[in-house]
Amino acid sequence: MFVTSCGYHLRSQNSLSKNHPNIKLVISAHSPLKRDLVSSLIASGVKLNVTTSEHLTELKIVKDSLRKVVQSIGANNQVQEYRLEYDVQYGIDDGELKSVHLERDYSFDIQQIGGGQQEEITLRKQMVQDMAWAIIRQINASINQSIK
Repeated sequence: MFVTSCGYHLRSQNSLSKNHPNIKLVISAHSPLKRDLVSSLIASGVKLNVTTSEHLTELKIVKDSLRKVVQSIGANNQVQEYRLEYDVQYGIDDGELKSVHLERDYSFDIQQIGGGQQEEITLRKQMVQDMAWAIIRQINASINQSIK
């Protein structure tokens, strides 16, 4: 009997909920990341708490910055391409601050300004979702590395 595989394998087990089952999230109420991070933490099996106790991990978002940068300008002095850059710094239980950086480029056509604005809105939403999961993956990776 022969077994073949396409190379696909499941992600490693979620260490976050095992090592930090109860988390208090400290984040600005105005942060676009808050809703997606809460959803991602809950989907990871974490219980979110608002009070502080001994057996509670504090996940603190220190920096949350999403900015638009001009990437290229055409011959007619019109912006042709932008880059969205998203930087987050966080700490767990007053430990060392960790950073996550995401960026996406997109084209801009002044003739189709409505489409360009919609593309930016969509990219911003996707980046916030990606950032929430990137933070969880980075925490899981650091947990798994410290276990080995």
